[in-house]
Amino acid sequence: MLDLEDQVNRVFNPEVRGLVREAYRCYTAGSSRAAIILTWTAVCADIIAKAQILREEGEADARDVVAEVEKAQTSSEVEGTRIMQGVERDLPATAEKLQLIDFTQRRLLERIRDDRHLCAHPSIRPLGELYEPTSEYARAHLAAALDALLVHPPSQGRKLVESFRDHVADPGFIYDTAYLAHAFFDRVRPAARAKVVELAAKFAVLQIDDPANPVDAAVFADRMAACLRSFAERDAGLVKDCVAKQMVRLGTATPEVQLNALGRLGDMPAFWAALTEPLRGLLDARIETVGSPPPGRIVIGGKLKPVEARVLALVGHADVRKQLPALAAAFESLSALKRAQVIEQRPDPYFATYLPQLMTNVRSFDTGQAFAEQAVLPCAGHLTRPQLEELLTAWFDNSQCWGRAMPGYLVELYRRPAHLGPDRGALWDPALDDLDDDARAALERERTKDAGGDGA
Repeated sequence: MLDLEDQVNRVFNPEVRGLVREAYRCYTAGSSRAAIILTWTAVCADIIAKAQILREEGEADARDVVAEVEKAQTSSEVEGTRIMQGVERDLPATAEKLQLIDFTQRRLLERIRDDRHLCAHPSIRPLGELYEPTSEYARAHLAAALDALLVHPPSQGRKLVESFRDHVADPGFIYDTAYLAHAFFDRVRPAARAKVVELAAKFAVLQIDDPANPVDAAVFADRMAACLRSFAERDAGLVKDCVAKQMVRLGTATPEVQLNALGRLGDMPAFWAALTEPLRGLLDARIETVGSPPPGRIVIGGKLKPVEARVLALVGHADVRKQLPALAAAFESLSALKRAQVIEQRPDPYFATYLPQLMTNVRSFDTGQAFAEQAVLPCAGHLTRPQLEELLTAWFDNSQCWGRAMPGYLVELYRRPAHLGPDRGALWDPALDDLDDDARAALERERTKDAGGDGA
């Protein structure tokens, strides 16, 4: 059951909110007739105000009703009343035409209008008896008006979806989950909300190359995937249903599109809930070939494609490893260079045990620096003390881990696993003589801070 008081406080238009609060007070005081009359008054005021906003935004269908209201405002009292009676009679249909409500909600508003007339004009009943609405009836009307119209901004279904798409496609797009939820989900009617989520799911899953988008298809798909995560926090079931609608097309898409969808959405429970078993098996089979050269070709060294690294990085998720058993074996088979690529995509505690081996396999200063940047430092916050000790031993024992930037990275490695406490500082003692003066001083400052000093 709706919390009416909470809904009343969420009415979009501040001026209309006062009318709605008055209707709510009448309902709680037991004055059902007054509550219904005021509810209809609030509905009328809200539709007219939203029509005025839409007209300013260029909506042609809003011009006529706003023109009629303005005509009434400049006419005589008698003529103005007559004009407004005509406007009021058609307001539910006007709201539907403006896509503020759908046809079922229009019928609810029409019922409020009709019952308002019974409350205000008891003589229209056949025998002239007074109409006595119950408190439950008054509550139902107020709840219907709030849910269908009053708490929502003047966003039309079709235009809201277009606005969402334009927002995500903007070259200057900034991902802000609070804004996305507020503008395109929380205060949006269920039908429009579903359309928004379905649009996000379609592009996130299928990576459609639309010439109308000013950004690259992969970038647009990544942005839509981020939006899906925000929406899933509000309604995981809706996101799952919308993702499921794309699975038939994903099953017939190219291998590249399929792997991109997996890499982009593979950490979302909604993706796995929507994935069919045949498609899951196909993806698992594709992972077995990730990083492998084409048949008949021998490739020595080299790097993974970005999509391959992104997919293999899902090995850090225990649930995904269960869904795709090939992941663990595929990661284990990689060279040190490719493992660092994978770890860079999604740093995770799972990869912490692989870091010492990476540093042992460093064969040049450049490689050591790359491994530190891609894997060691991003995962440092996940290390246990034994893992850190093993990692430092591998680092100190390999002369190729002492390139120009590495002393500074060693200091940064001290900062990041702060969860291990100040006692971890002793693990750096064997390297003190190998650090330059600046790095040694920086490390000592960090250790002093951890010990409770000011580090100055």
